[in-house]
Amino acid sequence: MPSPKVPSARVVANRRARVILNRGALDELQLGMADGLLKLGETIIAEARDNAPRDPEAAAARGVPMMADTGHVLVYALGKKVGGEDGGTGKPRGMKAPKNQVVMGVWFSSPLAHFNELGTIKMAAHPFLTPALMANIGDTGATVSAAMKKRAASAPQRAMKSAEIKARLAAGGG
Repeated sequence: MPSPKVPSARVVANRRARVILNRGALDELQLGMADGLLKLGETIIAEARDNAPRDPEAAAARGVPMMADTGHVLVYALGKKVGGEDGGTGKPRGMKAPKNQVVMGVWFSSPLAHFNELGTIKMAAHPFLTPALMANIGDTGATVSAAMKKRAASAPQRAMKSAEIKARLAAGGG
């Protein structure tokens, strides 16, 4: 199975611009929650990558990237993407992004990942994502809370800078 087509630089730039616009529509606590979940997801993926199978010869023979290189994390807030990278694969089909919640998704896009994670009738399971998830899920409250506190503490300074910029623009300055 060939690897997915790599998006052009223009497509990637447009996606990043949309993420910035999506983040601008959130209040500080929602952004803090999204930042905390993104940090947690990146920790989970990093730990899972360390335990994921690495077999460059088998990957090259199949024409797919190594499983350890296909981990992704995305965060959606209020139905819009606000953080993470999907590696050009887009949001997984089963991932729901409700318009009133902040949601994080972590996954491996390798077409063989679920066989290793869950096993088959001929092969025992060799999980790598589930142990990383279970090891870090207990830290969710602390990670998200710390990110929300950091956002809330820095909100007044950002509001003052924004007001100063608006005042300069209104006065005709640059």
